[in-house]
Amino acid sequence: MKENLILLGAIAVVLLMVSTATAVPQVHSTPLMKTVSEIEQKRVILEGEFGVCAEKLEDISFNVQPGGIIDTIIAIILFLIQLLNSIIQFILNIMQIGNLILALIDAIMTLIDVITQFIEWIMEILNPESFAAIT
Repeated sequence: MKENLILLGAIAVVLLMVSTATAVPQVHSTPLMKTVSEIEQKRVILEGEFGVCAEKLEDISFNVQPGGIIDTIIAIILFLIQLLNSIIQFILNIMQIGNLILALIDAIMTLIDVITQFIEWIMEILNPESFAAIT
């Protein structure tokens, strides 16, 4: 009788644990699943728009009519201007990163100086011949 009650209790505990393990994710995952669903819908929309844009680009590339030499020169000049603009932006970004690195190096040097001063202060306190402990 006692063994049957222990076995029944063990089975009840296992069922309770399984019930808890399966119920918790369902209750707490509903907001997460809504977010995942929204992201998936946005991805599908963006893929659709990308496909439409790619088709338009294919249509444009096949419908290009040969232009004159002036049009070609203008297109090359515009391309070179855009390329130069991109290079300038890249250089400006690198300069900003360089300034950040210099500021970080200055901060690290200041930290090292403060740590050195702190160590010297502790050494003066521990030195019995020093007057720093009195002041």
